Amino acid sequence: MPRLKVSTLQAVVFFLLLVLFCPLSQAQEHPGLQQHVIHGGYALSKNGKIVVARNMEKTFIPASTIKLITSLAALEILGPNYHFTTRLFFDREQNLYILGSGDPFLVSEKVTSIAKSVAGLGIMAIRDIILDDSAFALEGDADGSENSQNPYDADCSALAVNFNALPLDVLRNSKVRSSEPQTPYLPLMGRIGQALNDGRQRVNVNAFPDQGGLSNTLRYCGELFQTILRQQGVEMTGAIKQGKIPPGTTALLDYVAPETVSDLVRSCLLASNNFMANQLYLALGRARYGPPATWEKSQLTVNAFIRDQLHLQPTQVTMVEGSGLSRKNRISPEAMIQVLETFKPYASLLPQKYGVPMKSGTLTDVYCYAGYFKRDQALNPFVILLNQKTNHRDQIFKTLYRL
Repeated sequence: MPRLKVSTLQAVVFFLLLVLFCPLSQAQEHPGLQQHVIHGGYALSKNGKIVVARNMEKTFIPASTIKLITSLAALEILGPNYHFTTRLFFDREQNLYILGSGDPFLVSEKVTSIAKSVAGLGIMAIRDIILDDSAFALEGDADGSENSQNPYDADCSALAVNFNALPLDVLRNSKVRSSEPQTPYLPLMGRIGQALNDGRQRVNVNAFPDQGGLSNTLRYCGELFQTILRQQGVEMTGAIKQGKIPPGTTALLDYVAPETVSDLVRSCLLASNNFMANQLYLALGRARYGPPATWEKSQLTVNAFIRDQLHLQPTQVTMVEGSGLSRKNRISPEAMIQVLETFKPYASLLPQKYGVPMKSGTLTDVYCYAGYFKRDQALNPFVILLNQKTNHRDQIFKTLYRL
């Protein structure tokens, strides 16, 4: 057998090294997808190996696909079986205090359950409802929020009901009513409805001016409790106020939310609910550093999780809030594949699109998918991150699905 010349042997070794160490983003691009990617990246992994990719190491705006990191951090730090608790107190002057903990799912049905419990304790009259939202101390809205009337811009709070979004019908005769049976008509609906066009709407309460020195978030919460308590036979003679619970005030009841963090993550990802995502995000900082929750505490907590648990660097992920609203959020396809690999035990919490478990993400000129193709009981992670005017994510998805 003829011997290879030294130069030929060196060339073979060089080629093998090139195959082994060449960046995947350059070596694995799919030729049929070039026309669809103007500014973006994608990747598909099978059995822990990247089989096709483009711009693996470049970071892009992920929109709501960043909720996968928020969800994963909540499941790992708070725990999948963690429950939020809303506490009620009662003083000698018959004031009812409500202490919030940031429950992302404090909806009208829960308020009804709480009101029934209060009436069941024999309390038929209260003076003031005093709302304690001191578990959060937020300086400003989530980055990326435009404080629009859209419910996806709703503010976070330690004590907010119905995702801080008001459901109402504005009728042609200028009358306003609630648009859902579980939520009674509230005076706040009448005031905000006067500024809206006719029709069924769900609006961010904080996009409208406050009145009486109380934020619309707390007024919404207080009016909902007041009205539903009255439905249960509990009358209020005083006012709705903001305040902290004085030391020594008698604990009345602890309402432990029935939903676990796993339940909340499933709902959050299905509806792509920005309010829920950032409530969970803020809960992480509070859990790690203690109350009150702040954006800074949560940024520190989640960045540490990204570094220590996901083993990703700031050059691969930038995350300033938990919903995906911010255009300052960045992630590379390589990093999102790592997120998906770690998320595999919770893959059943993802919504289905085209029969595939995945999370979508959309902003102006941002079109993303991240999820799994199921093959022979294996979960093959894929990601598509497009930051361009043309939305070609479905075309890329179909090509990756066939591989």
